[in-house]
Amino acid sequence: MRIGNAASADELFDLVLEAAHEAVTYESASLMTVDAAGDALIIRAARPGRLVGTRVGVGPSISWQALERREPLIIEGPASKELGTPYTKDVPFAICIPLLVAAKTQGVLNVNRQAHPGNDAIAFLRILGDQAAFAIERMELYGDLQHFTGQLLSQEEENRRRLARDLHDGLAPILVSAHAQLQSAGVENVQVGKATELLRRAIRETREILGTVRPATLDDLGLVAALSAAAREMADEAGWTLEEALDDPGPLSREAESTLYRVAVEALNNVKKHAAAHEVRLALLKNEETLEIDVGDDGHGFETEQWGEAGVRPGHFGLLGMRERVAFLGGLCKVQSKPGEGTTVRIVVPRERLR
Repeated sequence: MRIGNAASADELFDLVLEAAHEAVTYESASLMTVDAAGDALIIRAARPGRLVGTRVGVGPSISWQALERREPLIIEGPASKELGTPYTKDVPFAICIPLLVAAKTQGVLNVNRQAHPGNDAIAFLRILGDQAAFAIERMELYGDLQHFTGQLLSQEEENRRRLARDLHDGLAPILVSAHAQLQSAGVENVQVGKATELLRRAIRETREILGTVRPATLDDLGLVAALSAAAREMADEAGWTLEEALDDPGPLSREAESTLYRVAVEALNNVKKHAAAHEVRLALLKNEETLEIDVGDDGHGFETEQWGEAGVRPGHFGLLGMRERVAFLGGLCKVQSKPGEGTTVRIVVPRERLR
């Protein structure tokens, strides 16, 4: 069955009803889930669909009876008075299948038709109900994971902003001032010269760290300007010929913007450190459903089996870390490379996850 591959809850619910219809050719059906408070059922999918979104409070309905009994409930002809249901007329055939995962109740699948579909069809519906329950549980867990991941990214981004601010307002000006003081002291000896050079290196390293943690251009000018500035600076240092094609990505959350920037800059850093490239291409492409960043070079290239280790150094997360970062945004990081044929790193992220 395809329900395990559903990309969204609505698609999952529709696929369940579609599979049920293929099995029993019903006149009407609905899939209901228990709300967060546990005191109502919400119709999430229905055929016909006019009842979608309706809430059914706890009461004498067949659906609630099936949930309380934790077993399928079948009605043919007059509804049993023992059920306490509000039915006052005959029901040709109805089956209510509770969607259960261990002790947890997810909802109920209701199917109505003109006649009993046969025991094999009922057995199929029960299996479908079990699979639907597990799929709903898995989707809820995935949603919880995404929410938790989003919170982690937000906290990390705030920590990075705080660190960048502290470096920019504290350590960086102190180093610059100390360097200027030494230069203006007019003392010429080996030790002072070494100290001056060390301070110069410390200033350079601090600026590199600032650029990695949270560059000012990202806050002031946005993703396109920040990426372009970083790429051009590296091109000047490494002697590349840089080709840029940067679309406006539209509105981005702070976490998404920062993640995309750091992943793209890491890809550029890998080119600078390892590729010995002459030409580098940086592209940011906005499509209808995705945002794509490509970093390509004409350098050495490598066997892609090595990609989990390439480019790793303290303070950077390498290609494997890039893939993990992009996965937090629901995207993919693909690497195409062969020895002597250069490398292309392609990052593809759904736009709905970037806002």
